Amino acid sequence: MPRLISAVGLTRVYRRGTRVVEALRGVDLEVDRGEFVVVMGPSGGGKSTLLNLIGGLDRPDSGSLHVAGFDVGTASQRALDGFRRRHIGFVFQFFNLISTLDARDNVALALLARGTPWKAARRRAAQLLAEFGLADRVGHVPAELSGGEQQRVAIARAVATAPDVLLADEPTGDVDGATTTAIMDLLADLNRRRGVTVITVTHDPALIPYGSRLLTLRDGTFG
Repeated sequence: MPRLISAVGLTRVYRRGTRVVEALRGVDLEVDRGEFVVVMGPSGGGKSTLLNLIGGLDRPDSGSLHVAGFDVGTASQRALDGFRRRHIGFVFQFFNLISTLDARDNVALALLARGTPWKAARRRAAQLLAEFGLADRVGHVPAELSGGEQQRVAIARAVATAPDVLLADEPTGDVDGATTTAIMDLLADLNRRRGVTVITVTHDPALIPYGSRLLTLRDGTFG
C-alpha cells in the first residue's frame, strides 16, 4: 500500500530583502494512514513550513511531495485548492474562526465548500459540535467561547469533511495546561476511533506521549 505522505528532498527557501532563510533543507518524510506524528522543534526550525507544504498552502523549491496520491509540488493553483478541500484539515494555534459567525456556521462553511447544501451542512455541524461536547454552544460566536471551546470548534471544522490528514500547527499554544490535555485527548480519540491521520507540530514536550511517532525538526532538517 502506498504511503499517505511521501516527501523526498524537500527544500523551501524564503528571501526577505537581502537575507536568505533556508526553512527546509532536504527533508525526507513518509507517513502511513492512521499514524499520529508529533514533530518537535524550536521556533523557526521549519515546522510550520513543513505543514504548509503538506497541506498545499505553499510549494517546495525542490524535491518531491505526494499526499494521498496527489503531486503537491507540480499541481496548478486550482488543483491545489481542490486538493485541500478533499484531503486536508487544518487546526491552527489561534483558531482562525470567523468572528461574526456562530460555532455551527463556522463548521458548516467547510461542508458548504465541499458542495453540501446549507441546511444539511448546518445540521451536520451541530451534530459534530455535540459530539465534541459543545451542544449548548452552537449558537455562540467565538468571542463568547473560551479558548478551549474555540479550538474544539476549529477541530470540528477541520474534520467535518472527513479529510485524509489533519494538520495541527501548535494546537495547544494558546490554551492552559488542563485545556491542552482536553484538546490532545480529542485529537487522539479522532485518530483512534475514526482513523484520522494526524500530524501536529509543537515545541511543547507535553504533547509527545500522544504520538505514535516522534520526529525532531531543527534548522530545516530532521535530527
